[in-house]
Formats: sequence, structure tokens, C-alpha cells
Amino acid sequence: MKIGIIGPLDSGQKIAEIMERYFEKLTPKIYDVSRIEEAHLRVQDAEKECQGLIFTGLGVYSKIINKLDPALPYTYIPFLASSIMKALWDLRKKYPECTSFSIDIVRASEVKDALEELDLQDMEMYLMEYNHLYPEQKYVDFHVEHQERKKVDVSIIGLGWVYEQVTQQGYPAIRLYSTKSAIKNTIHELLHKIKEAEVKESTIAVQILRISSQQDMSQYKILEISSMVQNSLVGYLKEIQGSIFSLQWDEYIIFSNRGAVEDTQNLFKLKNTLDYVEKKNIITYVGTGLGPTAYESEINARKALELALKEKESCIFKIDEAKVEGPLLLERELHYDFIIDHAEIEKMAELTELNPLYIKKIEALKKKHSQDTFTSEELAKHLNVSMRTASRIMKKIIDNECGEVVGIESTNIVGRPKQIVRIDFGLN
Repeated sequence: MKIGIIGPLDSGQKIAEIMERYFEKLTPKIYDVSRIEEAHLRVQDAEKECQGLIFTGLGVYSKIINKLDPALPYTYIPFLASSIMKALWDLRKKYPECTSFSIDIVRASEVKDALEELDLQDMEMYLMEYNHLYPEQKYVDFHVEHQERKKVDVSIIGLGWVYEQVTQQGYPAIRLYSTKSAIKNTIHELLHKIKEAEVKESTIAVQILRISSQQDMSQYKILEISSMVQNSLVGYLKEIQGSIFSLQWDEYIIFSNRGAVEDTQNLFKLKNTLDYVEKKNIITYVGTGLGPTAYESEINARKALELALKEKESCIFKIDEAKVEGPLLLERELHYDFIIDHAEIEKMAELTELNPLYIKKIEALKKKHSQDTFTSEELAKHLNVSMRTASRIMKKIIDNECGEVVGIESTNIVGRPKQIVRIDFGLN
């Protein structure tokens, strides 16, 4: 099994050496990054070649997660108290006259505990804890400034590029590394995550298809449509290794596994099939259900199908336990929780007299588009409701002081001007 290691080369080599020594079935591959700001650029390459990812430290991990969500199981090597103890021990051996030092990344309480354990409480410490918003140069400036002002004798540095910059300027420094035990524990944690992902991908996925046609449904026409739909699905079924069964002439159920139905290429193949069938004047609604058991997957598929049936075109909805996604691959696709278990949402729904799902959808819409201002026309489009319903929703939002008119959308079309409303339900 190949494991990708993303981070500075020196840290990556240490992790790779331990992996090769203690985990014979694992093959490490290092994806070297000189600066953690560039770490996310290596993830795509690693995902093509590996089964799991290890980030060399908190800095690399934070920068990557802030940019994207890796498709593979991943974890990072932490700096534990043992790492700080070792760095301080190296400091005392290499610089016995040192009375003060600067240190980054770690927490103050952990450094103080380590100083006490080593009976070094008299040493003066200057700390810059990790903040994912800070660029690496800020840490360089922190250490260099304290060295230039003679506030510290030595710097203890956890970021590879920062260490290189400080030492290249001639300042004494100690590299803060993760310990062997921390690395081994992290590898075990990653293997557990990989196993969990494999089990999850192999769980049964259920898809229920409902077809609708405006054509005259004679017995012959029913057989013709049924045959055409099933033949159109053959390519998709081969890709997902699925089994299809007819529940009635207009409804089919497909059994496959999570990994196959969630594969992006397979999803596009299913969507293309629906588009092809729709050209034959047949609308196909698909509900995909995922869950820990086949029974729960089928229940979720039914719930997803109910959502799909509210649309006006062929579409796919997915429910994974309580998470809704859909209509998939369409512009108005949203992700939100299906179960209303948020007390604030229930309270807001009662106040505004709105369906809690509308509130969830609007919150998901705000998050997706990174905006909080909408017109009634935009709500109608994204929520897939009539203009009358959208206007009624917007009126309730404004009347209950959850929305404020902040502008008028200019238009050359004759009719009432469109109000632009900033929506804020005050939810955390």
C-alpha cells in the first residue's frame, strides 16, 4: 500500500524511514514542498498514486484543509510534549550557555511543562503559537527580530522553510521534529482510517428510479418504455457492478456499493443517461440512499426520491444518513441536513412561519454562493419553487426582521422592480 507524505523534505524523510522500518507492507512516497502555502498543490498528484496521506505537521495540514478536502483518508504528525522535550534537550547539549529562546507552533502550556520536567524554569521563553492565517514569513520575522534584538540566544523552529531561512541568515536554531512514537501512532491512526473508508465504500447503496411520461400508456407502450430505460442503464450498471430490479412498470431499484455510486465519473454517466432518456420525453427521478445497513440505505433512497419528485426535470438526489445533496450536477445543487435537530432553526421556523427545510436550504444557498443577498426570482430559481411561493417566503423573512431590503435591481423590463434582500436568520 502506497502512502503519500506531504511536507518539507527533512520531515518527510524521517517519516518515510520509520514507515519502511516498522511497516513492511507500506510504501512511502514523499511529495516535497518547500513552503507550506504550496502544500495543497501536491495533493492532487498524491491522490492519483496513493491510498492514504500523511501531512508532516500542523502547518501543512492546516494550509491544505483550508484550500480543499482531500478525497483520501489523511492525518498529520503532531508535535507532542515529547517533541518539545527532545528539542529542549538538544538545546541544552548544543548551547549549554543558552538562557533564552524563541519557539513557534506549539502551545505555551506544553513548553512550560517541558521546562519544568527538565528543571529549566529559569530559561526565558518567547513563543509564537500557530495560526493558520499567518504566512510563514511572519514566523521568520518573529525569530529573526528576537535574535537581532538579543532577546534570545537560540530559536526552536517547527516549520521547515522557516528553519532554513533563519539558519541561512546565520542565526543559531534547533529544528523541532516529531518523535518516533508520535509518527508510529499517526501511521496506525491512518491505517485505521483507510480500513474504515474501505468498509464504508463497500456498504450497500440503493438507488430508486421513478419514470414519468406524458405519452399514451398502453400495455405495448409500457413495455417499450421499460425496455428502453433498462437498455439505457446497461452501461451505468456495468460501471457500478449493480443489479436492477423492477418494482412496477415505472419504478426500478438498483443495488450497488457506496464507492461505485459516489464515483464522479459514474455519477456523470448516470446523469448523461437521464438526459438521453429525457430526449425521448421520459422524465426520470432518482433517489440515492446510503446508510450503515441495506435497510437504512433503502429508506434513505425513498426519502431522496420524494425530494427528486418535487423537481420539474430529470434529477438525482442523495441522502447519506441525515445529509441531503441535490439535485446533483445541476446549478441549483445544495447540501443540507435532512433532519431538523437544530433548536435555533426550529425556533426561527416557528417565528417566521416558514418550513424549516426552506431555512436550511437558504442557509446552504448562502454558503454555496458566499453571499447573503437575493431577489425573490433567485430564491424561486434555486429553491425550485414558483415565483408566488418565493415572494411569500421573502415577505415572511422581511416581515419577521430576518431580511432587509438593501437595493433595487435595475432592469429594462416593464414590471415591478426587483428588491434585493439581505437575509440573516441569526443562526450560529
